Amino acid sequence: MSEYIAARSRTRAKIERAFWDLYLEKKFRRVTVQEIVQRAGIHRSTFYIYYQSVEDIFSAIKERQLSLLEEVLATEGKGEARFVGLLNALRDVYEENRIYLKPLVIDYHSSMFSRAYRQMLKDALKKDGNFPAYPEDSREYLILDNVMSGYIEMLLQLLDSGALSMEEAFRLAYYTMEHGTKPALLSQLGISELSDQLR
Repeated sequence: MSEYIAARSRTRAKIERAFWDLYLEKKFRRVTVQEIVQRAGIHRSTFYIYYQSVEDIFSAIKERQLSLLEEVLATEGKGEARFVGLLNALRDVYEENRIYLKPLVIDYHSSMFSRAYRQMLKDALKKDGNFPAYPEDSREYLILDNVMSGYIEMLLQLLDSGALSMEEAFRLAYYTMEHGTKPALLSQLGISELSDQLR
């Protein structure tokens, strides 16, 4: 990467971080360009080289997070091997982007962005589980969709809380699909001979 491109990347990141810090501090009330340039330590004209408006920054952050997730979900492989690879990639993305993902996906999970993020994860889990493509107005679709929503919620909460490692969390979801909820939970808690399956 040339120094010019690296410098542009650093400036863009500085603008985005200044915006995001202000965005969180102000509890989602309007952030102005003036506040951003003051926080970032740049000239107002520099801001407009990169963005047309404050809303463009927000859109760019969300688009990048969805693109990162798309890249992760494109992980090759099948079965448990794919699950573990996907898990590790999700953990890395979350750790590197936690400042954005925790508010966007976990804290404010009723937002359009959070719903889109969860849907992408849910669709991937359905596909990886080799579930049939039920019609959206069917009883089967409704049941499967709600079960998958529960898995995704569990993974996100465990990822954020650190209660389980990502590998343990994903193996729990995988094992639940294979054997059912109760055996999976007993196994994860280490009070069944099935616990070896999660190690």
